[in-house]
Amino acid sequence: MLVKERAKNLVLGALVADAATMGTHWIYDQDHIAKLAPSTPEFRAPNAADYQGVPGYFAHEGRKVGDLSQYGEQALVLLRSVAANDGAYDAPHYAAAFRSHFGYGGAFTGYIDHATRETLNNFLRAEDAALAQVKGIAFHGNPKVTVAMIAKALALTRQFSGPVLRTEFEQAVRLTHDDDATVDYGFRVLDEILAMTPVFGAWDVQLPAISKLPGLALCFAQDNGDGVLQDAWSAVRTTNDHPTAQAHGRMVARMMQRAVHGDTVRQLVDAGRAEASPEVDTLLADALGRMDEDANSVTRHFGLACDLDYGVPAAVHNVMTAGSFTAAVRRNIYAGGDNCGRSILVGALCGAVYGVGGDKGIPHAWLEKLTCCDDVEELRVDA
Repeated sequence: MLVKERAKNLVLGALVADAATMGTHWIYDQDHIAKLAPSTPEFRAPNAADYQGVPGYFAHEGRKVGDLSQYGEQALVLLRSVAANDGAYDAPHYAAAFRSHFGYGGAFTGYIDHATRETLNNFLRAEDAALAQVKGIAFHGNPKVTVAMIAKALALTRQFSGPVLRTEFEQAVRLTHDDDATVDYGFRVLDEILAMTPVFGAWDVQLPAISKLPGLALCFAQDNGDGVLQDAWSAVRTTNDHPTAQAHGRMVARMMQRAVHGDTVRQLVDAGRAEASPEVDTLLADALGRMDEDANSVTRHFGLACDLDYGVPAAVHNVMTAGSFTAAVRRNIYAGGDNCGRSILVGALCGAVYGVGGDKGIPHAWLEKLTCCDDVEELRVDA
């Protein structure tokens, strides 16, 4: 496979695995999942009745077979942002796209997790702080102009930087207030906002931190060095501003990058460990010391819930032992708990390594069930 083909399969693998898992997401009873779907648990329609009488949380009412959970949606948002910037990661653009998709009036309707909710709240708090800061600038015009300047500045700082930002800002101001005095006031507003503390995501250590990283597939394909790790760090920090999240994000990004560039499962895991913090590497070493155990028992050992310290080592163990995309996804489903959260990493790595079709790759029948498959094709990840 070519590098860009593996990059596309990384994305497709993550999204297919997420959609395949969504129907049993957050059922914390492994035996119950096995009874619900003894042989083919993938692409089960979300049904509140499946959650009755067992530990779990039914979060996906109204979603259809083939739809993504909020985890897959995060990956798709970053993928679209990178594609819109000609294959490059742009932090302000991604932050704006994230807010536009998940925020008030956005396209996404569904479960909003803690990291997303607090990230959106941080954006709102930043706007309030900007208004308070700007009130100190002398201006004798209509107060509505101040509000308009803040809105323009906040929107454009998420999309541009440097001289381009100032050019775009002046053009935006002159569309509604084409006089030099107001433009000068607008630049003073912009400068106050630029001097403020940057807005980052929630103090959160859960799996949404890494769920967007397959969206960097184009960046992984173009950068075989360390630069893309900085992109991953920034993307993680957009929603999860916590050292643990950043440590996992850097390690996971390295594994995804190596998968896109043709590493075997063993090689990419070794590359991830070389990038891992001591704390994360201890977890991975524990997981790899359990190669003779099944996915259910290893996932129970680390924990079924949403924390990165639980999900990442369990997912790596699964990828190391499954041997195919289908086996890895099914094992992850049966392991229960936050199986959608783990599915992104499992599906991305197995998709890139095993490709599409054949005995080990992403089944064509599963791809046909993915409701966003046409969106991925339009983004031309492998172009």
